[in-house]
Amino acid sequence: MDIRDTSKMNIVSDINDDELLASLENNIDSADSYAESEIGHQRDKGYRYYYGQPLGNERAGRSQHVSMDVFDGVESVKAMLLECMTADRNVCRFDPQTAEDFLPAKMATALTNYIFYRENNGTKILHDVIHDALVAKTGIVKRYYKNLYEYEEETFEGLDEPSFNMLMQDQDVTILEIAEEAQAVQVQDAQTGQLIESSQVMYSGEIARKIDKSKICIETIPPEDFLISPRATNEEDADFCSHRTSRTRGELLSEGFDPDIVAKLDEDHDLFEDGGLGRDSVDGFRKDDHSDADHDRQHVTIYESYIKKYRDDLKKCVYLKVLHSRNVLLDKEIVSEKPFRYFTPFPLPHRFHGMSLADVLFDIQKTQSSLKRGVVDHTFMTNTSRFIANLSLVKNPRDLLDNKVGAIIDVNSPNPENVVRPLPMPNLSGTVFQAIESLETEKEARSGMSRMARGMDSTVVSKQNRSDLITQFMNASNRRIMVMARNLAENFLKPLMHDIYKLAVEYEGEKAVQLDGQFVPVNPQFLGDRTEMSVAVALTPDEQAQEAQILLSLDQQLTMNPNDPNVSGMYNAPQRHALLSRAYELLNIKSGSMYLFDPNSPEFQQQQQQMQQQQEEAAAKQSEVEKFNAGMTARQVAVLEGQLELDVLKEQNKMLIEMENMQHNQEETESRLMLDVEKQTHDMEMSEAELQLEAEQKRNVSIG
Repeated sequence: MDIRDTSKMNIVSDINDDELLASLENNIDSADSYAESEIGHQRDKGYRYYYGQPLGNERAGRSQHVSMDVFDGVESVKAMLLECMTADRNVCRFDPQTAEDFLPAKMATALTNYIFYRENNGTKILHDVIHDALVAKTGIVKRYYKNLYEYEEETFEGLDEPSFNMLMQDQDVTILEIAEEAQAVQVQDAQTGQLIESSQVMYSGEIARKIDKSKICIETIPPEDFLISPRATNEEDADFCSHRTSRTRGELLSEGFDPDIVAKLDEDHDLFEDGGLGRDSVDGFRKDDHSDADHDRQHVTIYESYIKKYRDDLKKCVYLKVLHSRNVLLDKEIVSEKPFRYFTPFPLPHRFHGMSLADVLFDIQKTQSSLKRGVVDHTFMTNTSRFIANLSLVKNPRDLLDNKVGAIIDVNSPNPENVVRPLPMPNLSGTVFQAIESLETEKEARSGMSRMARGMDSTVVSKQNRSDLITQFMNASNRRIMVMARNLAENFLKPLMHDIYKLAVEYEGEKAVQLDGQFVPVNPQFLGDRTEMSVAVALTPDEQAQEAQILLSLDQQLTMNPNDPNVSGMYNAPQRHALLSRAYELLNIKSGSMYLFDPNSPEFQQQQQQMQQQQEEAAAKQSEVEKFNAGMTARQVAVLEGQLELDVLKEQNKMLIEMENMQHNQEETESRLMLDVEKQTHDMEMSEAELQLEAEQKRNVSIG
């Protein structure tokens, strides 16, 4: 971190350095005492409980179990808040000031989010800020513009003198090594035009090219390294605040500070004795002696302090940025504002430090640990019973201590039950588990994270009303988290985004940022001053999808009757494009431009012109048809009518002929049926006659 803001070297020379150092010393002592008192104790306690360290009430020979309620609550709430802030969408967006300002406002939003999330790993920053706030009361970030330059070594060969001179004039180039070599060349004589032998100097060597890597930086500050006046209620009204860092002498020398001044800085053997790092007290990290034989590697404590001073020449109070140690002043300058932003999960009115989630879960974790230790101890004592024994009848009393499966106890009695019997152990009371369940419910109420929201328990809902009740429970449990998320967005992320945009306007040039699925060049210098910003916080992806569905339903209703002048007047192409773009954004459809035309784009204008041209051509054809119909004469109409009557008569005649044919066919069919019946009757009569004749002949033969 470059703690010298080299962009502003407006040194204040009319302030006495000794008096300034004395004032800073008093403010640091006051802020340090305030931080090390109740605040520091609660922070240390928060980290110990988060890591599941011993509570201090453990008993030898009993269970040492520590319930992880603080860890569970912190991680659950942190996951929900991160989902709100990093769901691949713009939580904070600049509002357009006019109808023409829609696209510039959208560009400003895309640029700010690009700087925060892409160039500074905004997801990691939000994670650390939220974690610090949930455990240690306050999450703090610092934003500034860092002048950073890197040098890349390059080699060059065979440059003639004009090319070499141009290279030397480049201010970003430093010559590291150079070699000259005379080469014979042929040149054309200006008078005779003949080629003659000549000599030319060629240059080769190595250079270091200066590359500008300056950028806007956002860094997370450990809460214990941020000192603020005890009277402050927020970072804006604080008359004193300071950022304590550890630097090496070599780092300070590389930033251009006077070597004599750097040599006066006292080495800090116990670097963070004043800070009391709660998170590091758990494992002893950073408690080693940082003394180093190498003078450049010796660590010193540097304070970047901001103190309010009255300027008689300006007739107002200003902030003085001072870079110093406890006894040495390194730099001072006037600044317009302090570079810090902070977040606390449970803000308290009129106080800078609010309450952390760990603060409200301390007693629950301690009580839960005691109850669960009792359950573990009871289970252990039940499985490893104690005995009542008559030691006079036990040959080896040490056998009673051997609780192995199948172990033998040798006794001198025919009745072992009178010698050794297990000590009765009462059953574990059910009130213990009721108390544990009651504490779980209270933890849910305090943190705002129900077991259902954490994906742990959904059995409390029946199958009949499962969907509705789950939604109700989730919404009820999420309200406190939603309040915390809006506090994070409104009071931390929104002002931070404003700060980033102001730094971009002041220092940044043109950048290529992603806008509607495409990378477009954005120059903050042409986006203007912006003060209005809105915050949109959707708690879960389900809520995002629900909001998107509402927008799509609204679009369907508004476009149901496109000919309604009341609707078409207020819901046209730009409004619909904005609505559908928002719906696509909520659905995490990144390439919205692939499906939607921007009304202000040339493609959309071209499409509208083509549609208008097609409509005009269709109208012209319709007009020609109407003219043709109007020009038809009465005779043409009569001819058409006569043709129509003729067609009707033809159709009637056709139907009559078909009916006559059907009637004729029916008569023929009936005639054939009558003939068939008569033939069958005749055949039957002939058959009967033949049978009678045969019978007569047989009777005559028998008589004869």
